[in-house]
Amino acid sequence: MQFTELNLNPILQDNLKNAGFIELTTIQEKAIPFALEGKDIAGLAQTGTGKTLAFLTPAIHEILTSQPDSGLPSILVLAPTRELVLQISGEANKLLKDTDYGVATIIGGTDYKSQEQDLVKNPGVVVATPGRLIDFVKSRSLDLSQVKTVVIDEADRMFDMGFVQDLKYVFHKCKDRKQTMLFSATLSSEVIRLAYKYLDEPVEVQIDPDKIISERIDQRLYHLGRDEKLSYLTNLILSDTMEGLGIIFTNYKSNIPMIIRTLHKYGISTAGLSSDFDQKKRIRLLKDFKLGKYKMMVATDVASRGIDVENIEVVYNYDLPSDSENYVHRIGRTARAGRKGKSISFCSESDYNELERIEKYLKGKIPTDQINEDYLIFPKGEFTAFESDDPAITKSLNEKPSFSKGTGKGGKRDRNPRGNTREHKPREHEKSVRPLGSESTSKEKSTYTKSKSENPRNKRNSASANKPSYANKGNSNADKSKRNLFDIEETRQNNLSKKKSIWSRFKSLFGY
Repeated sequence: MQFTELNLNPILQDNLKNAGFIELTTIQEKAIPFALEGKDIAGLAQTGTGKTLAFLTPAIHEILTSQPDSGLPSILVLAPTRELVLQISGEANKLLKDTDYGVATIIGGTDYKSQEQDLVKNPGVVVATPGRLIDFVKSRSLDLSQVKTVVIDEADRMFDMGFVQDLKYVFHKCKDRKQTMLFSATLSSEVIRLAYKYLDEPVEVQIDPDKIISERIDQRLYHLGRDEKLSYLTNLILSDTMEGLGIIFTNYKSNIPMIIRTLHKYGISTAGLSSDFDQKKRIRLLKDFKLGKYKMMVATDVASRGIDVENIEVVYNYDLPSDSENYVHRIGRTARAGRKGKSISFCSESDYNELERIEKYLKGKIPTDQINEDYLIFPKGEFTAFESDDPAITKSLNEKPSFSKGTGKGGKRDRNPRGNTREHKPREHEKSVRPLGSESTSKEKSTYTKSKSENPRNKRNSASANKPSYANKGNSNADKSKRNLFDIEETRQNNLSKKKSIWSRFKSLFGY
């Protein structure tokens, strides 16, 4: 279905065409016709499915048709992160081109004065994060009494970040709204309660996330030791002939400078996003990333929320997320706007519990790729190092890594700015941390724990005398594609046994 088939305001039709929006995505085709009738919408859709236009198109059509002249906003869009707010504002500005209405962007981390100036310019649309919006409402700098359409985007993230009371306050201030649209990537109990309380007999529209993942994203998984990840990542990026961009996800802030320093050494232009960066730095880095100044972006889940870059071809999961839903959010950064993409995940001895939860959530196994032994060591040869001229990146790379007790395999987690995290408590075997910047490979050393070796599944594997060992290079028939944590542990135990038998023969020479 095409946008020209919809009965839209002529100016809006022209703006859609000029912005390159021709074909409707699945969520747009399901939501827009009902929204144009004024019905409330409850949408279940992942990022990258086109849901921004699904709510902006009917909302802006209504404002252009009714022509309100109160000077107060008629449309309010709430999103959980600053980056997502900026992305929505950009789309709204495209659709309101050559009209009498503007867009006011209300986010934290920037000065109040410039945002106050936007609010006095007849903003038909206000796009905001809840916290800063409420600041303006309470200071009486913003009047929501004439808002007719309220949109909540990424409602599940709103609850994750502790915005539930803020949402209730906003709904209370928008009592005269005629339409409410709520979109969420997951259908949690909190989202259901919110929809039941504030939406009036909503039309439920959804697209199957499993279908999107299976049809548009090529997933791959590599079983690696913890110390093998960095060299393998470097080799994969250098060998990839992709023309687009890539995102590398890690669970820990302190991993970001380690990864950036290593990739810079091999000439790979890389930036990083951490919650330690202020808003201006994050916006600047994202802009440079979108423009192609950097090929790779390293980020945590908290810092990356709201990243909307169309030409991301690959997503690397350097660490598997402890929250299974975050896996879907991460890989959803690729294959946007109908494109195809790929995701590459690393599973080490510290990630195996996460893998089981993710595969249970996906209701299927992530395809495992064969290990390339050459990638287990860092590339040889001469490389022209990449040098960033961004002071934020330079400063972060020069800072000493900080660790806190119990943070586990990579240092401190990147915490939610609202103080609400969904992290798991660190396990005992996660407390051994390799120094940042170290380039030793698993061939030099590899640390495994007693808890893994005592796993019942490991005992079954150890009992299989004829099972091929990954590390046994003399056996050309070893099935490297089946390499996993238990294979690695079995190899270690076998090596220890061999050393013991050699020592026994040595002692026997002296009569012991």
